[in-house]
Amino acid sequence: MKISDPFAALLLPKGTPPAERNAYDFGRIGSYFYNSAPETACLQTVDAETTSDLDLNAVFERIDRTTSRVGQQYLYARLRTLRGEEETAAFGRDAERFAGDPALAARCSAHLKRLSDERAYDLQNLIFDTPARVRGIRAAYLFSALAVASLAASFFHPLFLLLFAATFAANLYIHYDNKLNITLYAAAVKQLAEALRTARRLAAEEVPGTEEAAESIRLTSTVERRSRIVAAQGDGGNELLAVAWLAVEFLKIAFNIEVILFHRFIGSIVHHREAIHGLFRFIGRTDAAIAVMRLRSEGGTCRPRFVEGKYLAVTQAVHPLIDGCVANTLTLDGSGLLLTGSNMSGKTTFIRTLLLNALLAETIDTCFAEAYTAPYMKLFTSIRVTDDLSEGTSYYLQEVLIVKRFLDAAEETAPCLFALDELFKGTNTTERIAAGKAVLARLNRGPHVVLCSTHDVELAFLLHDDRYELHHFREEVTDGELVFDYRLHTGPLTTRNAIRILELYDYPPELIREAMEVQKRLAGTDA
Repeated sequence: MKISDPFAALLLPKGTPPAERNAYDFGRIGSYFYNSAPETACLQTVDAETTSDLDLNAVFERIDRTTSRVGQQYLYARLRTLRGEEETAAFGRDAERFAGDPALAARCSAHLKRLSDERAYDLQNLIFDTPARVRGIRAAYLFSALAVASLAASFFHPLFLLLFAATFAANLYIHYDNKLNITLYAAAVKQLAEALRTARRLAAEEVPGTEEAAESIRLTSTVERRSRIVAAQGDGGNELLAVAWLAVEFLKIAFNIEVILFHRFIGSIVHHREAIHGLFRFIGRTDAAIAVMRLRSEGGTCRPRFVEGKYLAVTQAVHPLIDGCVANTLTLDGSGLLLTGSNMSGKTTFIRTLLLNALLAETIDTCFAEAYTAPYMKLFTSIRVTDDLSEGTSYYLQEVLIVKRFLDAAEETAPCLFALDELFKGTNTTERIAAGKAVLARLNRGPHVVLCSTHDVELAFLLHDDRYELHHFREEVTDGELVFDYRLHTGPLTTRNAIRILELYDYPPELIREAMEVQKRLAGTDA
């Protein structure tokens, strides 16, 4: 039972926020992105690995302020597509336009509510799906003409009614042979009419992009009449249950009206597919810009500044998924970041914070920080690596394959932002440090910015001449408990806490003593 159903709505607790009424269906929300990605000219699309590394679906739920399903699909696709600095800045200006005219934003949101029903997710099917083939279309035209002729001739001789009856039987088969395809298209077809009305209303408001959308609106209007007819004809459930529709159903069968109109409609859809796509983008971009405007109005965000060179500066950056997140500031000028720290101290979260703010800067022109300055860069992450049983690859081999992509990208002239968490942790210590040093040194050449978190403090000394700044997170032991301040500190980490954590969680004392002794021997000291 859908929440849009008035009977279902009665079952919801009073005052339930809209965001809690509908779970996010990323299969449908992401369908536009997955269908359009191969066709969209862009700098980079965010792959599944980075989406997982940055918990991007959860981030989308956090920032989504859209009104329509079309806007929701567009915003999700935007979040996973790097379109370039100029396009991102233009989108940011669109959001600013709505921020400067709240009344306009309110009116546009009211128009966009036409497409708030879940069925509006199906509109993108008309853009990307392979059109259903009408079966027996030549026979449909032939028997339709024969039905008209035989019925007209029956006024002069009743025997022609027998021919009409035979023709009706053939048309009955053609009608129901295509009925399922027509019904399946009905949802998307109905939404096309709503989308066209919405686009016209938005254009009347002269929102950003209206001039570019004018031709799409005009061309899509040529199929509006047919789309409405097909939508009505395709609602087979109402036709079969309502007595009032029996006569209409009889006429549609007798003269193949539904099949012929559907065939013509499909031809119109194919011919005007790009126009429908333009309509979709116009509506989606408007809704997404208003959503970003709302997000900015809540505070705690800034607009990025893009510059040239090997540079990254963030001021008081936070992670949007962490309530009460401790803000941190970092500036890298011509260098990479080597981040060390205790277990659970916040290293990986900080790396994610930097990457996520870079992604949001380059997609929606908004960051969760007081200031963000960097080049417009391609983004690569290796944070949440797992073995792939389907491909028969081990954890270490997965790391090898991911890092190889990084090395290939580093050979290009376009600046990249590389983020690596515990590089090569799937192999032994000696080779991990040796390989890690070589990879990090190579990635840090050229215009690229490298962010790496590690427990291997040896890398700090090995990378001394490879332009890496050392920072760390640390903790204190207070009243027998580890207390983390989650603040970024300059320099390498000089303490360790792994064995101390075992002790705090009541591991056997003799085990702790043995671990401490082994640690001292490995460190080459009796201190």
